Amino acid sequence: ADSIAAVANQSSTLITMLPSDDAVHAVMKVVLEESPESTMVIDCSTVSPTTSRYWHDQLASTGREFIDAPVSGGVKGAQNASLTFMVGAASEEVFEERARPLLECMGRKAIACGGPGAGAVTKLCNNLALAAQMVGICEAMNLGDALGVDPVVLADVLNTSTAKSWSCEVNNPHPDVAAATGAPASKEYNGGFGTKLMLKDLGLAVNAGKEANVALPLGNATKELYQMAHLRGLGDKDFGVILQFLRGK
Repeated sequence: ADSIAAVANQSSTLITMLPSDDAVHAVMKVVLEESPESTMVIDCSTVSPTTSRYWHDQLASTGREFIDAPVSGGVKGAQNASLTFMVGAASEEVFEERARPLLECMGRKAIACGGPGAGAVTKLCNNLALAAQMVGICEAMNLGDALGVDPVVLADVLNTSTAKSWSCEVNNPHPDVAAATGAPASKEYNGGFGTKLMLKDLGLAVNAGKEANVALPLGNATKELYQMAHLRGLGDKDFGVILQFLRGK
């Protein structure tokens, strides 16, 4: 097939992973027009819960199924088939019988988070926490380095103490620490999860907070930090590059 329309016309199940809400809207309009009735769409994009719920309603009204199933695990998770899918589906039956068997072919775990849009909500909450976590680890590694503590020793202590986290253990932003695991910081922050993508997700989370009248003071501050890094030209670098941004590089 050489077009979205051709793929939609020939498929009973479609799995999409798109970079933005606008892209989801554009693709789903074609799917709505071209796909057979009873088609199931599993959308693994990280987008606004409002977008996910909108397309669930649109497709459901024509006999089709839309499931939001964004992922966590990063590039390594995709390479190792160890992704976690956060799933929003119309019912437990739809999740168990239609979505879960397919998702577990691509990842380690598929978690039912609730109804339509719940997967999108869960993903935004995860990345909201992850972004702030990474900034905290970057500040700690930067301070320790400046005060003369070996970064490898510092990371080892953090990872056996209460600061243990994915950002410190798996994706440590300090190049000396990352050298042992091959994390993006050891490759000049190439690969990994891009700063501009994290900025996009933080924007979605902050907007969702505004809509729900939920205060996100740390989320807003973290978003501004990633915005400044992006404007500095670091958008394509792994989001752990905030360590270098804090150093004025």
